[in-house]
Amino acid sequence: MATQQIVNKSGTNFSLYYNVLNYFRTIMKNHPSINHVTQGDVFSIDGVEFPTYPMSNIMIQNATFGTKTTDYTIQIIVADKNELLANESNGTDNKQDIPFYGLDEAVDIHANTLSIINDLTSYTQKSVDGFEINGDIDCTPFLDRFNNGLVGWSSTFELTVHNDKNRCLFFLINPSGSGYQIEDCETGDLYNAVLETSGSIGQVFASKWVPSSKPSSIFESYDNLRCFTILKEVNDFDAWDFSNLPILAIPYEDFETCENCELWTSPKIWNTTPETWDIGTETALRKWQYT
Repeated sequence: MATQQIVNKSGTNFSLYYNVLNYFRTIMKNHPSINHVTQGDVFSIDGVEFPTYPMSNIMIQNATFGTKTTDYTIQIIVADKNELLANESNGTDNKQDIPFYGLDEAVDIHANTLSIINDLTSYTQKSVDGFEINGDIDCTPFLDRFNNGLVGWSSTFELTVHNDKNRCLFFLINPSGSGYQIEDCETGDLYNAVLETSGSIGQVFASKWVPSSKPSSIFESYDNLRCFTILKEVNDFDAWDFSNLPILAIPYEDFETCENCELWTSPKIWNTTPETWDIGTETALRKWQYT
């Protein structure tokens, strides 16, 4: 079975539900003693026969948003198929030395599945940046919990991940002031925007935020400079493409023409890039220098 690579870096946005599920799915699949991985409500595995065992199940039971964190209540179940021991089994014939004689493999399975849970939670605690397990890890054994003959352990713990809670991703309330229709100088695309500061009709300004190709996200990048022209006011509108779009003075708030704006936002030589606008003589003029 091909293993998946775990990347231990805090840059992964583990506040996303999908990323947390995918993390546990990955470490479960990579564990040498787990042969099948599922997710969801524990009742969904009741009565289900899985192709291979031992199996594991991950479920996020609860989520709490803190100031800069998301706290998840995680439940992990690891179980194996309980088999009846043959009547002739004895201490010399069994593969495992079972401390207490029984009619099935429940003791062996409880020992093995608890060890697997210890592996999964220890790895999460010690080897992954961006995760923190708060408090103790509660583990409960089960024998007759399901109708499919499974025996194992259920563990529950609190997992804390970072959540920067960026409030600029979406504008969820219709702004009380007027907005504007703006035109992208480069593409000619039209957008409805609420500006961070007041603008005027015909103004050409530069901004760092660019439209996203995904309708579910308003801002795609904070790295690119774009030029826009204000065409007209827009009132009584609630489907804004931009909210709080900044007008950057680099060095002008109104470039008057798209050509002049793009000259500043796309300099042709190194010593006129934004990093050097405030260095040297005639910084407000930024005359071109050809070599």
